[in-house]
Amino acid sequence: MAKFTWLIAAAFAGMVAFGLFLLASWYLHEEPIKFPPMEDYDQQSMPWVTPGIINPKTDPADTDEVQPNEKVIGIVFKDQARAYLLSAMNHVERTVVNDVINGIPVSITYYPMDSMENEPQKRIRVFVDPLGKKALMMGLAGTEEGKMMIFCGETQYLQMGTEIPVWHDANEDGKKQKDEMHVLEDLEFEVLTWNEWKKRYPETDIFRGIGMRGETPPNL
Repeated sequence: MAKFTWLIAAAFAGMVAFGLFLLASWYLHEEPIKFPPMEDYDQQSMPWVTPGIINPKTDPADTDEVQPNEKVIGIVFKDQARAYLLSAMNHVERTVVNDVINGIPVSITYYPMDSMENEPQKRIRVFVDPLGKKALMMGLAGTEEGKMMIFCGETQYLQMGTEIPVWHDANEDGKKQKDEMHVLEDLEFEVLTWNEWKKRYPETDIFRGIGMRGETPPNL
């Protein structure tokens, strides 16, 4: 009887451990996957589809996990200053961060297929959905002729130079009407060192690369 009880307890413990492992895997604590060198994929089209991060975890300005000279993408929205560690977004799994700041969706996109020292601001675009209430379904959709593609909802777009519409069902009838389609707005940003940014905005917080995987539309 005692042996049987022990076997049940061992099996239960194993199930609990497996469940914890799956939960941990959901969070992005694993070693990031890096993009191959830029020269390998320049002017090519690659079919990566990777969901953006949602529920990004942030640390306060007094964190000791970020070096003063590390580069950040800094934004200010609705009186909230927030920085996104550039090196944390320099990976397939973290190249799009779907944040919500003061109840408004804000998505940061970064095309990492070049050195972080080579004018990264030219490969960053920040979107705002002023009529939204939850994080955008946005992520990496690969490359097209060497340019970053992103998806928003079920449609793919070039990261740069395109208008990206979103639908808000104001009538709650499930039917897309022309006046319910709205184009995402661009939000200004700066690329500075962490030390420069937090001196300018002492109340800032910072995203260092930890969050949850968002959704990928089933037809992508």
